[in-house]
Amino acid sequence: MIYEFLIDDSNQNTRLDVFLANEMELSRSEIQKFIEDKKVLVNDKAQKKNYKLNSNDKIKFDYEKEDKTIRAQKHDLDVVYEDEYLAVINKDKNIIVHPTETIYSDTLVNYLMYNFDNLSDVDGDYRRGIVHRLDKDTTGLIIIAKDNDTHLKLKEIIKNHEITKTYLCIVHGKIDESGTIEKHMTRNPKDRKKMMIFDEGKLSISYYKRLDYNEDYSLVKVQIKTGRTHQIRVHMNYIHHPILGDKLYGLKKEKILLNSQVLHAYNLQFIHPQTHEKINVIGKLKPDFITALNKTKLDYTKIPSKL
Repeated sequence: MIYEFLIDDSNQNTRLDVFLANEMELSRSEIQKFIEDKKVLVNDKAQKKNYKLNSNDKIKFDYEKEDKTIRAQKHDLDVVYEDEYLAVINKDKNIIVHPTETIYSDTLVNYLMYNFDNLSDVDGDYRRGIVHRLDKDTTGLIIIAKDNDTHLKLKEIIKNHEITKTYLCIVHGKIDESGTIEKHMTRNPKDRKKMMIFDEGKLSISYYKRLDYNEDYSLVKVQIKTGRTHQIRVHMNYIHHPILGDKLYGLKKEKILLNSQVLHAYNLQFIHPQTHEKINVIGKLKPDFITALNKTKLDYTKIPSKL
């Protein structure tokens, strides 16, 4: 679609990229990319992003607005528990939990919409059914709400730390037999993709127990009391035992090359918010985790089959 603008005196001397960013409600960086690609013409000529507009300039902008509708997509899900109120999914790696402003497809929400007739919408269309998150490349258990009342009650359970979340991971080095990590965390101001330990941040608590080890690696069970973003990854790095394969917080050079961090949400225990039954579910390990166990020569049988 071609958008056309006629510049009047009120916009004279305004930069081309600034004017279009304001008119189209796009970021300046997005507008600058369109200008570089010659999708913007001023008086039928391409101009630079810092071109100063003159009265009576005619702008033509070739722009097709993105369709941000969140649609159902067919995808098999590993459902480990389901009833009329909620479900628990054993998520694969490389799946973003919910859409963002720039990603509208191939997320868990898209797949949930295909597989379930009812999903909560407390937090809007982008987060249908989503009560809590897992990182894109963290595998394992995630709870899905089918209605808004269940969703709100599950959020309250999580807020009050009335849910037990247990993870498995492989870390570098021989970690202590057990321990507690209790630190405050916040977003890293120098790199917004990362979290960091910071005294003025939010409290984060992890309890860990070593299941197996050798001189190079340890298989670790981690129970989290709080659920901060990247909590286990940051905590393991903080005690100098970063998670194997972690591109953000791990070692720059790995002896064993993997595509993502070896971290799996293995067990969830909570009281069902509607039926008041105790839910205790385990998510079987995904193939990449088993491959990592074999490569690190750690013992799969040391993982408890019941928690």
